[in-house]
Amino acid sequence: MYNPVKTIKTNTVGTINMLGLAKRVGARVLIASTSEVYGDPEVHPQTENYWGHVNPIGPRACYDEAKRVSETLAYSYEKQEKIEVRVARIFNTYGPRMHMNDGRVVSNFILQALTGQDITVYGHGQQTRSFQYVSDLVDGLIKLQSSNYSQPVNLGNPDEHTIEEFATIIHKMVGGKSKIIHKDAVEDDPQRRKPDITRANHILGWQPVVPLEKGIEKTVEYFRKELMRSRHSERNLHYPLMESFGVNEHQRAEDYTDL
Repeated sequence: MYNPVKTIKTNTVGTINMLGLAKRVGARVLIASTSEVYGDPEVHPQTENYWGHVNPIGPRACYDEAKRVSETLAYSYEKQEKIEVRVARIFNTYGPRMHMNDGRVVSNFILQALTGQDITVYGHGQQTRSFQYVSDLVDGLIKLQSSNYSQPVNLGNPDEHTIEEFATIIHKMVGGKSKIIHKDAVEDDPQRRKPDITRANHILGWQPVVPLEKGIEKTVEYFRKELMRSRHSERNLHYPLMESFGVNEHQRAEDYTDL
């Protein structure tokens, strides 16, 4: 929402660029779509056959509608240009190596709890989300890309929790003096979100295996270490001399991803 035009262009122009490249080299394209294509759903849980309930001019539309268009582009290229496509509708995912300031529910709650700030819940807190651990998602993406199935597939954990419950879980796990507080609701915030993963289970033989508590424990530990490093000026590393040696930003990120 901070830069809606760039968000739209990334998911539309960027997708066209990749599909065009796939056409030229004969590649199979994996589209990382999202549960946001379902909008604020009127069907629960959400199956891949559900068309969604999205406000096309709301504050979240720059992402929701752009992802919907990216799916449309993929299947248009599949039909017209015979490009192989795989479409994963990814539900909320968390885990180590998340950026601490990415604004997501998991990172917000954990960071607030670890730093002793109030844990901020927007709205009444009874809206639900289903969180999957990153290793489960990676496993599902690999299986989808390796399959012969081209229709959209939900990849998410059907273990549904309210935002209030989730805040309480993190608060108890981290401890400290943080309090759970409520602020005004976010416009067009989906009220219920839970994937139907029947298709993923039947077609790919996939289902999530990492329990929420175990995944949150690993993520909290990662964030705790990151905070310690940031206090010692070690978390955000800069290599000003590398450009002179012809090392680009993406290569540098790969070289130091395990630091």
